[in-house]
Amino acid sequence: MAAFGLLWLAEAHAERRAAVVVGNGDYAFAPLTNPRNDAKLIANTLTELGFNVLLFYDVKKAATKDLKDAIAAHLVGADMAIFYYAGHALQFDRQNLLLPVDTATSSAKKIVADAMRLNDLIDIVKDDPVGVKLFILDACRSNPAAKDKGLGEGLAYTESGSGQVLIAFATSAGEVAYDGTGINSPYSSALANALQTPDLDVYDTFRTVRGDVRQATGGFQIPWITGSIETKFVFKHDGAAVSGAPAPVETSGGLTIDAVLWAFIKDSPNPDDFSRFANVFPQSRFAPEATEKSKVQLASLSERGAFVSGPLRSASIEDEILVVGESQAASAEFVFQQAGERAVSETFRVWPSVLPDTQKGMKALVTSCDLYAADPNDPQRSVPGVTNGLVNVRDALRACGFDLAADINNPRLQFQFGRVLEIARRYDWAEHYYELAGKQQYSAALINMGYMARVGMGREIDYGRAFDFYVRAAALGNLRARTDIGSAYIAGQGVPKLPEEGVLWYRLAASSGWANAITALGDAYRLGTGVKQDFVQAASLYAAAADTGQIDAMANLGQSYLAGEGVKKDVPRGLDLLQRATEMGNRYAPYFMAQLYLKGDRKLAADPRRALTLLELSANRGNEYAYVRLAWGHRDGVFTGGKPNLQRAYFNASLAARLRADQGEQAKAEIAEKINRATRAKIDTEVELFIKQNGP
Repeated sequence: MAAFGLLWLAEAHAERRAAVVVGNGDYAFAPLTNPRNDAKLIANTLTELGFNVLLFYDVKKAATKDLKDAIAAHLVGADMAIFYYAGHALQFDRQNLLLPVDTATSSAKKIVADAMRLNDLIDIVKDDPVGVKLFILDACRSNPAAKDKGLGEGLAYTESGSGQVLIAFATSAGEVAYDGTGINSPYSSALANALQTPDLDVYDTFRTVRGDVRQATGGFQIPWITGSIETKFVFKHDGAAVSGAPAPVETSGGLTIDAVLWAFIKDSPNPDDFSRFANVFPQSRFAPEATEKSKVQLASLSERGAFVSGPLRSASIEDEILVVGESQAASAEFVFQQAGERAVSETFRVWPSVLPDTQKGMKALVTSCDLYAADPNDPQRSVPGVTNGLVNVRDALRACGFDLAADINNPRLQFQFGRVLEIARRYDWAEHYYELAGKQQYSAALINMGYMARVGMGREIDYGRAFDFYVRAAALGNLRARTDIGSAYIAGQGVPKLPEEGVLWYRLAASSGWANAITALGDAYRLGTGVKQDFVQAASLYAAAADTGQIDAMANLGQSYLAGEGVKKDVPRGLDLLQRATEMGNRYAPYFMAQLYLKGDRKLAADPRRALTLLELSANRGNEYAYVRLAWGHRDGVFTGGKPNLQRAYFNASLAARLRADQGEQAKAEIAEKINRATRAKIDTEVELFIKQNGP
């Protein structure tokens, strides 16, 4: 690692912003693919937000004092100070240890001796009377060094102590986070995207990260933060009056690619962004400024504290795939990152980093924009696609903007540029490009405009407008649109409530193999919605959808086997299905399993502790009714051998009520009668902090 000795950036904001970013991947005992890329992404993002950034790659034991000195010199006194770490970490005796890349792993004693204690780093800044301090740990990767006695994978929750210090964990205590199959980890992608979203304060940012990572990993990874701050700090202000904020980009000719792209790159620390912009858009009104910024040399950037070891220059996604440590050799293949309702086999998501040189083949079709921003649900995509929460907005905007400029009437690229803008929460700009693609009969663009209208994304909720877009997309054969039309008729959204009509649309989409429609049709038969209730038919449909990897169907089929609804009761088979769905991130499967473990069943003994763990998992994944079951369980002492825990009961009941879970208010009122007013007030404060920190 190079020695530093940098001056920080002259203040572009009223407050001083400083960050120390570490990416450790070049471990001899267990190399990691993404930390270098993650650290570069976060360093780039923070630099564009006006932070003075010190970037360290592959810190060795001998350099840990340099790192601590950098934290003391660089972060103390900053109004917003961030320490970000990506790499291996583990816990020992409830202490969190960050591992240098040359950590000796022959024994637990040597690991502990070589490691950096998180608490030691926090102690450097925690008594600083100035500003807010954030410690962000994307450091819970699976670690073979944790096999020794006393060591544990994942991290332990660490209290921030005095001062305004927050600690953000990439996943829950003791759990392991994904390194990711693409260029960046799910956590770093979500963090970079949230930091660039206008007008989010610290708590808003990490609630957004939590939701995006939960979505990106199918509920398998759930970030958390601990600590409390009083200062409201916004990373990126919106509005032309604020320095560094994107100005409105409407021009006399309407919205233009160069104006949109400039709004996102104008604060880039990378001169390559500007030279490429000037070359691609020589007639742009921003071209002269881009030309000037492209002349900035990397040596000048070092004066801004932009990096310590290695430049922040961008490279194409093809060049960056699976680069480990200092190696520049790209892997022969990578796997598109996907999660969600369907567990698509990794086999289908494998993609070569070098495409065959075939006339009129994939190489002539696929662009960098496709690799960054293709939608897995787009039937006209040219690659397997990336789930929403895993799209790297910063790099995808550049890739799609430049690719679209080279092929301005390509509806697939218009849609993908719009998709990235939607993820970046530039909804009006997204709709503009969706409309361009939609006019060329690109069905995925019509679907996304319908979704934005249905949920009120960037506009008032308008079910009629949403339905019209779905009809246009359905006419083009889009199976998702046909399913959405069925749901609209069943819910009466934008059309009269006609369940029988809705079921017809489900049948149409299901007949073409759309797994979500098959599951929805199974729900209709199970509930008797639009058809005569038929548990046998419901279970059959769930089985068909589960075979394709649809995890809601898998969970529902598992519950059918547990209850003997439509199939012969088979507890082992039901548990197996529910366990598989749980491992794939389903929020309801652990809840169903918990109900069984609370009561037991013939040869299966009751296991209240297992039930507690499963209910907590279901709640953390977003099943608000699990909080109700937790509240009643703690009230009745079912998790602790008959000894009630009324404080935990009230905490969970209050959360259930705040999340508007069915029976949440009832549970809260019943338990409130059993504890005194002072205790209730204290717990209510804890609940509000929990919601503020982590969201629903």
